[in-house]
Amino acid sequence: MDRPFAPAEVLQAAGLQDLSTMRSPERLAKARLVVEGAAGSSLLSALVDLAARCTGTGWAQLSLLADEQVAAAVRRAEPASTERVTALEDALCTVTVLSGDVLVSANTRTHPWLSSLPHVEAGKVGAYLGVPLDLGDGLLVGALCVFGPEPRDWSDRDVGLVCDIADIVVLELRRAVAALAP
Repeated sequence: MDRPFAPAEVLQAAGLQDLSTMRSPERLAKARLVVEGAAGSSLLSALVDLAARCTGTGWAQLSLLADEQVAAAVRRAEPASTERVTALEDALCTVTVLSGDVLVSANTRTHPWLSSLPHVEAGKVGAYLGVPLDLGDGLLVGALCVFGPEPRDWSDRDVGLVCDIADIVVLELRRAVAALAP
C-alpha cells in the first residue's frame, strides 16, 4: 500500500522514524522469518492471553510487522473481529515500533500519534499499551500490546508486566527463528 501513513506529520513533529524505515530490506527479511517462525505457536498464544489477564483487558495481540501487520497471536474479549492482517499504515503497533519505546495511551482518541488511526476512529481501541520487540539486533519486528475499547489508566504494574511478558515473547521468537535455520 503506497498511501502515506495517517499521522505522518505528527510523527515527524515528534521526531519518530519515517514509515520507509519499516520497509528496509534487512528489517523485512528478518520480520518475514519471524512471522514464519511464530506461526501456530501455542506458547506465544498463552503469553498473549497472560498479558490480557494480568492487565485486566479483554484484548491483547502479538503483532509482527513485515510487509503488513500480522497478528500472530490474539486474545479478544468478544469474537467481533477475526481480522489478522492490517496495513502497516493503519496499525497502532507500527507507531509503537516507529517510536522505538513502550507506547502508553490512556485515551487513544486524544493521543496525537494515534487518534487518526482507523481502529481508534472506529471506536475499537480507546486505550493502548504496546511494547516493541527487538530480537537483539536492533531491528524491531513487532509489538506485544494490550488494549480495550474504552479509555483507561495504565498502572506502572501494567506496564512492567507487559514489558516482562514481551521479554519472554522475544526469547520464544528467537528460539523459533533459530529452529528455522538450516
